[in-house]
Amino acid sequence: MSKIAWAATAGIATTLTGVDDHRPSDWAGAFDAAPALHWMVELPGKPFPAAVHTELGGPLLHGDHIFLGQASTDALFVLERHSGRMVRRIPTGAPVQSTPVIVDGKLLIADLSGQVQLFRLDEVLGDGDAAPIWSKEGASPVLSSPTVHDGRVYVADVSDVVVALGMDSGELIWRHAQRLDPGRSTELELYGAPAPLVLPATADEPGVVVAGFTDGTLAALTIATGEVEWQRRVGEGQYPDVLGQALSIGDDLVVSGYTEPLVAIHRKSRNVRWRVDVGGAQRALAGGGSGGSPAPTFGNADDAYVFHGGVDGKMRCVDARTGNVIWTWDSKTTTALTRPVPTEAGLMVAASGGTVALVDPTTGAEQWRWSPTFHVSGITTPPAVDGRQAVVVTNAGHIVSFVVPENEPAFQRGDAEPQRWQR
Repeated sequence: MSKIAWAATAGIATTLTGVDDHRPSDWAGAFDAAPALHWMVELPGKPFPAAVHTELGGPLLHGDHIFLGQASTDALFVLERHSGRMVRRIPTGAPVQSTPVIVDGKLLIADLSGQVQLFRLDEVLGDGDAAPIWSKEGASPVLSSPTVHDGRVYVADVSDVVVALGMDSGELIWRHAQRLDPGRSTELELYGAPAPLVLPATADEPGVVVAGFTDGTLAALTIATGEVEWQRRVGEGQYPDVLGQALSIGDDLVVSGYTEPLVAIHRKSRNVRWRVDVGGAQRALAGGGSGGSPAPTFGNADDAYVFHGGVDGKMRCVDARTGNVIWTWDSKTTTALTRPVPTEAGLMVAASGGTVALVDPTTGAEQWRWSPTFHVSGITTPPAVDGRQAVVVTNAGHIVSFVVPENEPAFQRGDAEPQRWQR
């Protein structure tokens, strides 16, 4: 079998993991084998005042540091990647429960007060106090990462509002407040909103910002003004809320309601091309190529498979052209799964009522699972992977580092050639 090359869909790496060209030598290499537990520390904030809670602040690995928030502390923390030791605390208006974004040497932070702040990264990592370049107040919590594109910052909050801000100044360019379906009971709304997806203009289509809302609607807003270009109801069931960012794959947008369904919508006609009766809480992952198995080749123009973490605790590999389910992996938790994260060793996915596992993308076979000896209370935010290191945040209030040993042989399936994935 030819070697397998993979990558996340364009935009995922920058928006959600903050990956850039700098990779410390300590972590250089490939995540191509089962990892070993490296360290585990308690989150640096004050303990959450409840026996059970959820940590939604995804970690960002950048250089020698980890950036993350904590559910009970009004701050963003900067930790050492080598040890988990805290090296800096950046005050915020409320707890940070979204993954921060680093772009062009600047750090973007959104918090539960709705405040968005931009910092210079060198000042944040320096010896003195870091003052924001700008700070923009909001009215409702932000639980998804800001999306940066072409000199603008797009932010969605839990009150079904999307705003466009100037990257340099933080000035408000436009604001869209979605008119919700009056038949949708507000008593059943879920707490969340997906990160906006920017689709630049083409010869056939205008540039739009794709956003999802609590009544199950997917809407395309014009980049220039935020006016509605088109919208379509997607989500169904008790919780139709669209919580996961839409995925652009070929001519389609793939998105799911929380309860159900997972659908592919043709961008030009807005017709549903296929559906799978399963819901999701986070974005799916695209990959694969034109071969007969889930991905002997890779190329963004030829993505042929969708990997989707369901709210039923199952991850599915779906043919992006037909909607046929190729394989299903069961976490045995019956709880919502995170977005699958591509590594050279497989798809890394976590469960909100379980731990984290590595799954073979071609067969759906489980290759490795973390079996902690302490209570984790589930993992709700996707793992962060960079080089040989993966970091997860548990709902019990721990941050855990896994590292692939440097001399470990690459993961192999039977007599197949080593699988080499690229993010």
